[in-house]
Amino acid sequence: MLKLHLGCGQNILDGYVNIDMAPNDNKKVEHLDIVSLPYKDTTVDEILAEHLAEHLSFDQEKYFWKECYRILKPDGILTVETPDFEWVCASFLQANEGFDDFYQVGADAHYFGHGQSLDHRWGVLSTHFFGNQNGEGQFHRNAYTEKKMTDISRLVGFRSGEIDRFYRKDKLVMSIRGTFAK
Repeated sequence: MLKLHLGCGQNILDGYVNIDMAPNDNKKVEHLDIVSLPYKDTTVDEILAEHLAEHLSFDQEKYFWKECYRILKPDGILTVETPDFEWVCASFLQANEGFDDFYQVGADAHYFGHGQSLDHRWGVLSTHFFGNQNGEGQFHRNAYTEKKMTDISRLVGFRSGEIDRFYRKDKLVMSIRGTFAK
């Protein structure tokens, strides 16, 4: 069974081919272009992309989804997880507006002086719009809602899917996870 973990970063999963475009010294990570993967048509059983799609440009987005569809076997599964953009927007608008400090790139949980509090717009919430910007590839260039994710899956040909909403273990963002069958 061939399973790909796209955009793995430092999250190495057993049983998967772990793939990332960003430089990484980990020998368990293959450095590949995720919009042009070296797999033949219909050869992959499963693709997992956790918090990857929001980092793609609008142009890359199209190629990413089509590439996943191309390489998946019939009945293959694509799982895409991203921040829930509707939740991010609503939370941002409900949060306090004050700006207290400049962002410190590379600082652990500084977030404009507000730490990991979701009570301030200019804190961890703003990184859900723009990424944490702590390195190459750590910028958000796209966003997803349940509807957008479902519509794209159908547009590229997936026959069925379901969306789950949940807080990630750190409770800093509501995520959506779409699981789609080819």
